[in-house]
Amino acid sequence: MRKSIKLKIDHAPNELIIKAKQAAEKHGLLFTGDAKKGLIKGFGIEAHYLLQEDMLTVNILRKPLLVSWALVEQKVRALVGTG
Repeated sequence: MRKSIKLKIDHAPNELIIKAKQAAEKHGLLFTGDAKKGLIKGFGIEAHYLLQEDMLTVNILRKPLLVSWALVEQKVRALVGTG
């Protein structure tokens, strides 16, 4: 039950991380990391991310069974601003 989502980002990695940390806190998730790599965890979700230049790779390691992969990808894209 793992999936990788790769997205091209079009704004500064530091801005993306600030936005992601704020969204995680708002939703009660643990967010640790920096503009290169990190972890998002909580409520049955565990994901690692890796930023390399303008590419973001999000590796979803766990998700609740009732949450579809389509919804997970939609939420990741919305957070990054590509969906």
